[in-house]
Amino acid sequence: MSDFESGFGRRMMLAAPNRLGILAGYALAALVRALIVGALLFAVALATGMHVLGDGVDLFGLIVLALLVNFTAAMWAAGVAMRLRTIQAGPVMQMPVFIVLFLAPVYVPLGLLSGWVKAVAQLNPFTALVEGGRDLIAGASVHLALVYGVALALGLLFTVWGVRGLRSAETAG
Repeated sequence: MSDFESGFGRRMMLAAPNRLGILAGYALAALVRALIVGALLFAVALATGMHVLGDGVDLFGLIVLALLVNFTAAMWAAGVAMRLRTIQAGPVMQMPVFIVLFLAPVYVPLGLLSGWVKAVAQLNPFTALVEGGRDLIAGASVHLALVYGVALALGLLFTVWGVRGLRSAETAG
């Protein structure tokens, strides 16, 4: 975001023969951040007594799911950043994500929710991702087709969003 305010973003646009590489760079940076933060949080959780009931296959599935969601978030943020091209776009990136997660069963399983939050959570596509991740770490039965289908569909949708944002930045100069 501040790349565009400082003029660095414009120089990247001029220097890159294939500007999709800029999006790939943002995705790669997000991947590295996710791996570092995920490894640290997992280590702290294990050190403080978290019980992991899933086996190695479940944990691998959880990591793949987390990376797909991370990629989706990176493409969402890149699309917003490319369209607005200002550091002040940060809240525009964060607030919708906060609302979507608030309306998903992040802190408790779906079965423990009630009222309008439960009704909305049942329609929220992130519910499948959160519940699927929870089931993978717990070693419980997972609807893999649903979980990965939602993750891939959202990843594809927000990749289109990111590419269109890049095209918007190209035309803006």
